[in-house]
Amino acid sequence: MDAWLALTAEVEPLFGPMVHEPGFLKALHENIDRGSAYCVHEDDRPSRSPLMGGLLFSAHPPRYVIGWLAVAERWRGCGVGRALVTYALTLVRPPAEIVVTTFGVDMPAGAPARRFYVAMGFQPAEPAPSGPDGGTRQIFRRLMQ
Repeated sequence: MDAWLALTAEVEPLFGPMVHEPGFLKALHENIDRGSAYCVHEDDRPSRSPLMGGLLFSAHPPRYVIGWLAVAERWRGCGVGRALVTYALTLVRPPAEIVVTTFGVDMPAGAPARRFYVAMGFQPAEPAPSGPDGGTRQIFRRLMQ
């Protein structure tokens, strides 16, 4: 749990407050408990090494949701996010819709995330409620037949 919270704290400037938010902590614990929290550790010692990235995934076929994806800054652009999303997509049973909420087009800091999801086959869709930081958000979808 410490490694998850360290990664969460690192990405709070992008996502907004989470480490002390009961809703986020509940979601994190639920995903860990049900085995739908996936991560990549820096070393081969999972219990003692920092996370390179983490993903929370909910499966409610035919709808699947990437609830949270974060990659530590020093590992961005190294394929960590791609590996996590690719793994999550192996869990999807078509026909299916995979949904993720990411940053709105007016948020420059979110441009890399938006490009990443498009490169992973997602398409921008409708606006989503603002994030905890007050910034705009947008739904991205991928259909698998």
